[in-house]
Amino acid sequence: MTERLEPAGPCHPCPKTRLGGRQNDLPDEYCSASTKSGRPCAKRKDPSCALPFCAHHRERGDGAFRVVPHPTAGSVLVANFDVPKGYRAVFWGTRKRWRDTENKEGGDYAMAFRSNGGVIDPTTHKTGSQLQFMSCPGPNERMNMRHTDFFFGATREVGLVGRQFVVTEDVPKNHQFLIWYGSQWFTARGIDRIDVGTKRYPVSSLKRTTHSCATAAGASSAGDDDAGAGAKGTKKAKRRALEDLSNGGGKKGKARSSATATA
Repeated sequence: MTERLEPAGPCHPCPKTRLGGRQNDLPDEYCSASTKSGRPCAKRKDPSCALPFCAHHRERGDGAFRVVPHPTAGSVLVANFDVPKGYRAVFWGTRKRWRDTENKEGGDYAMAFRSNGGVIDPTTHKTGSQLQFMSCPGPNERMNMRHTDFFFGATREVGLVGRQFVVTEDVPKNHQFLIWYGSQWFTARGIDRIDVGTKRYPVSSLKRTTHSCATAAGASSAGDDDAGAGAKGTKKAKRRALEDLSNGGGKKGKARSSATATA
């Protein structure tokens, strides 16, 4: 298996690519995912769905990522290959009204969609919607994925919708993808925020020259940047978490920073 994402070959059908040929750049026409062999998908997007994926990658997930078990954080998202800065991914799921996710699993994972468009509930597709398994960086770690304001699907879309995310730094193979859940996510649940990096699945530390491993400590309240969507706890905390909007989908968990749900 290749160690890095590779450029498309000379016969690749998509006429426009990015990142040196390593990702398709026509999301309205071609699948934006990578294959498990580390090259851009050669298939057209599924025209029956708003998402920029072929039917296979929508159901099975982007080959650039994989979901793996974590010793304390349930399931986490890691790089299947060396993934370059600027790689685009999608947080996607079923568009729902916020109240339809309250006190349900989707409420812990939901992310705000377009203005007045409800939320994205990724829990309807545990295999294909991989970004729901991104962890939150602990006190000694930093995120490497951020949201954009580019959406897939109309405001009142019936069915699957998504929000584009971008990798903010080069992520080596087997390293975790981290997203900031926000100041309200942990406090609303009474959960301690801890470091999630491990020897097998490292993360980027606050010092750019090193990578951190998990520690038993790390109880720290989240800061005041963008906040994660969806929350248990008080209704006010739920609304605050959703309105602040995260750099990634919220997840439920124990005393940790990621989801307890398995892939």
